Amino acid sequence: MVISSSTLIGVSLLNKITNIHAVSKNLLEKEKTKEFEWRFGNIKYRKKGHGNPILLLHSLEVTSSSEEWFKITDRLAKSHTVYSIDLLGCGLSEKPFMTYTNHIFSQLINEFIKSVIGKRTTVIASGNSSSFVISACDNDSTLFEKIILVSPEKLSDGYLRPGKRARSYKAILSTSILGNLLYNIAVLRLNIKYNIRSGFYKKEKFTNDMLDKYYEAAHRGLSPKSLYSSLVCFYTKKNIKFELSQIDNSIIIFEGKYNNEGLKIMREYAKINPAIETVIIDGSNQYPHIENEKEFLEALSIYL
Repeated sequence: MVISSSTLIGVSLLNKITNIHAVSKNLLEKEKTKEFEWRFGNIKYRKKGHGNPILLLHSLEVTSSSEEWFKITDRLAKSHTVYSIDLLGCGLSEKPFMTYTNHIFSQLINEFIKSVIGKRTTVIASGNSSSFVISACDNDSTLFEKIILVSPEKLSDGYLRPGKRARSYKAILSTSILGNLLYNIAVLRLNIKYNIRSGFYKKEKFTNDMLDKYYEAAHRGLSPKSLYSSLVCFYTKKNIKFELSQIDNSIIIFEGKYNNEGLKIMREYAKINPAIETVIIDGSNQYPHIENEKEFLEALSIYL
């Protein structure tokens, strides 16, 4: 009993020390943010510039935040009003203890546009956040001007569903000491570096400063592991093929030239909705807006 108690106390202290160290640099709060009071939790966002509105949505990972758009936000703000938000469970936004689903994020997008922006908006979404935008637009297309998807996930990923093992693993992650330990192992700096850099064509483009921000984002808030458990156990997945086929709004997909699955994904989307336009950005993989922001912005300006 003494050994078990000592082990539990040691693991608990290790978890706490890890969290304190991760947020010690306070990198995500260097710029002032605004707050949208939403029923599931307060959402932090930044607003810059003047002109027709653009909403930037980062990819949905526990390490993600609006910092993903740091290379293009100021340039876009020269001719547009740019809103970049930290999605629920990410960055500086609240991270409640709950199960996160596609429906929750699509609701957030619609209600943010209605309550904060207040007019038709062009939405630029990265990675797996693309499915939330498609669902949101299908619910109320009048809120959207154009939809721009950057390296969207495969449509076939929407078929993934939580099974018995996933539900069991989610239950384990929900425990205070063991769950926190497993989460902290999953978001070790080394693991984050490996996972994110694998999406870059030029690995040096993923800098130590970016790694610090991803690491900090993964440890902020009340329950960051809740989003993690929802992601790895497929609770955020949804088959959006029907919604995608029904949308009349302009949809443009941007892919990096060196994304091995990029062409396949673009064809997959275009097969469901033939009106979709596609753009390939040279010198990049899954993050063309970071790796080759100049070409990305030049191509983007054609559609804005």
